Amino acid sequence: MADKATDLRAHLLDLYLVNNPEIAHRVFIYSYNGVVSATTNPFQMVFADLEPQVKKSLIMQNLASGEMVQAFIVPLADAGGFQIENVVLYGNKAGVLLEIDLGHDKIEQSEKYKQFLALAQHLLRQFVVADSDKKA
Repeated sequence: MADKATDLRAHLLDLYLVNNPEIAHRVFIYSYNGVVSATTNPFQMVFADLEPQVKKSLIMQNLASGEMVQAFIVPLADAGGFQIENVVLYGNKAGVLLEIDLGHDKIEQSEKYKQFLALAQHLLRQFVVADSDKKA
């Protein structure tokens, strides 16, 4: 019973669509560098064009802890639109790379999942604030 407020997949797709509404073949990298001062924006966003046969993806890095997750954007089979694959790649500074199942029942207790969920929520909040500033 994962709703949009608690589902990392929904946040990752929202982050991708914020900067890529036409679903071009790109990889988006969001990096959290750690808070060094009240005036410094701790988030950076980078993207790169990809060849059409390469999966579209989003990488969220927590540089302060040396961890990252990579999610893949895939088309919905029947309804059109896109979704995040149920499995993401997780990596850490020791070079460990693991596949993580995003099934809600499996990750509800995962501390890493909660950290990246919070990171995605804060990134999205920054985009919402930036958009509301432009309208004012």
